[in-house]
Amino acid sequence: MTTRSILAGVALSATVAVSPAWAGTLEHHTFHSPALGRDLPTVVLRPDREEGPLTVLYLLHGYGGDQRDWMNAGVLSTADAVFAEPDAVPMLIVMPGAGNSWYVNSARYGNWNDAIAIDLMAAVDRRYPTDTRRASRFVAGLSMGGYGALHLAVHHPDRFRAAAALSPAIFEDIDDAAAFPDFQIEFFAGAFGDPLQPAAFNERNVFAPLTTLAARTNGGPTAFYLMTGDDDGFGLWRGTLRFFRAARSAGHAAELRVHNGDHEWRLWRDELAPVLRWIGAVVRADRAAAQ
Repeated sequence: MTTRSILAGVALSATVAVSPAWAGTLEHHTFHSPALGRDLPTVVLRPDREEGPLTVLYLLHGYGGDQRDWMNAGVLSTADAVFAEPDAVPMLIVMPGAGNSWYVNSARYGNWNDAIAIDLMAAVDRRYPTDTRRASRFVAGLSMGGYGALHLAVHHPDRFRAAAALSPAIFEDIDDAAAFPDFQIEFFAGAFGDPLQPAAFNERNVFAPLTTLAARTNGGPTAFYLMTGDDDGFGLWRGTLRFFRAARSAGHAAELRVHNGDHEWRLWRDELAPVLRWIGAVVRADRAAAQ
């Protein structure tokens, strides 16, 4: 697939109708980020059911997208249906617009890792009645955002209980930039150096930190939910399967879903409800264990 086809998928998602009958509220904000030195555009879904301090999900867009992607793809109707189910865990869903930053600190785009993991989280906690404990914070995303979700979870394990990655653009460490085809380097868009620097890529990568997660959380568990299409045109199923095996080998709870499909919004929209249910199950299990 090409850059144009990815952007076309994003544009297609914008045609999804928004029903006035949906409960919950979508709010548009600009939260200031000291790490970036500017405001961070963000869409927030506040559930109509609030049962004590809110669990929070940071939901990330993919390459070529923005903070409106998941909104346009029907996050409100999906969340409303899931949160109405018995034993559901309603949660605040925070959707920042991060451009093509790959959610990492870089000379090209600025300190996006700090902007999300520090500035945005602090701003959300100030504005909403959130549960600020690690056990109530989650991160998820698609494609580039899938990489971002795993990157944030493994590099900030003290802040996130679990991560869900849909068709994540993840790769093992490299010795040479030539390990990537030209189109993938184009998608990296300078976030790991221009030209791409293997050391910069490996430092921000998601595989090696898996082995030290437990130590960095004082034994607190980190869980992962992974989904990929078996016909992914970028071959991203390879990295997804490798991460699943690596997470399990490192002793982490990991779920894997492989669906018939390409790198496409059809899969990501359909998988959002299962992700919300999975997060709810993690929260309920943690609460039961604490009793």
